[in-house]
Amino acid sequence: MSTFIEQYDIPFKGLKTGMHHFSFELSQRFFDNFDNPDCKGGAISIDVEMDKKNHLLSILCSFSGSVRVVCDRCLEEFSLAIVFDSNLFVKFGEGGAQGDADVIWLEPHEHKLNLAEYFFESVCLNLPIKRVHQKDNEGNNICNREMIKKLDSHRVKNGNKSTDPRWDALKNIKNKKH
Repeated sequence: MSTFIEQYDIPFKGLKTGMHHFSFELSQRFFDNFDNPDCKGGAISIDVEMDKKNHLLSILCSFSGSVRVVCDRCLEEFSLAIVFDSNLFVKFGEGGAQGDADVIWLEPHEHKLNLAEYFFESVCLNLPIKRVHQKDNEGNNICNREMIKKLDSHRVKNGNKSTDPRWDALKNIKNKKH
């Protein structure tokens, strides 16, 4: 009986040298197999171009779709569009170096490569650091209005623009000409 994750295998052993194309879909069921609070799910299409050589697999993955994330401003989930490419190299040998993130080492007797974890990590690593709702067509913020009102009510309003006199003294030193 095969597991769900096995559908992300590439059985490279029987393939001829040269270019090969594969397509994969990442659905909610895929994301449910991984535990990461930053990525709640999504729908992503991946086109894979693999160049098989005698002792190397060179893989180009093109990702496009959307991922459900939490807005850093209003804490509401939304779909964030993502489009990116990534390169992966698969080398064969025993006890290969483990320093490069874009290189996977496989034992010479391996006959397939499972890309599920690589796909998930690639999606998570290509999410922007700041995740906020995009503005609508009219330039208006589409964050949860109720949450934004609560945040604004707790904002400190400083009408007094006085500065710390110690900093003013340092500014005077900087501005003096020698």
